[in-house]
Amino acid sequence: MRALWRVLTDRCVLRAAGVVIGAVFIYASVDKVGHPDRFADVVHEYDMLPLFAVNAFALAMPWVELTAGVALVLGLWRRGGGLLTAALSVAFMVAIAQAELRGLKIECGCFSVSGMSATEASWGLFARDAFLLLGSMLIWRKG
Repeated sequence: MRALWRVLTDRCVLRAAGVVIGAVFIYASVDKVGHPDRFADVVHEYDMLPLFAVNAFALAMPWVELTAGVALVLGLWRRGGGLLTAALSVAFMVAIAQAELRGLKIECGCFSVSGMSATEASWGLFARDAFLLLGSMLIWRKG
């Protein structure tokens, strides 16, 4: 177990994880930044936020994703970027889990909000976000 921990917390491994996780968050933010109206529709379908907060959330959240991703890719404020991506991953996991538990069949809004991806919120996406959370927490903890 110690050997695994040493590998996972190795400086080069953490740097590579930061680049990969950062790139994922940058890629995920691009379509949302470009189409906040469509992203607001996706956010509304999750039925988690009061109606008055949906547009503000849809405008702000993609920029947080982008900022955290850039921080990780560039290696600037790595611990802060790791904390932000961890928090975002938890939020995404909560959104996906509640959609699944309520039986909502909705577009996840993960990477594309144009409806072209046709990726539904699912437990598979929940698991992917769990891996992003784990990597983000390691970066935040060991930066």
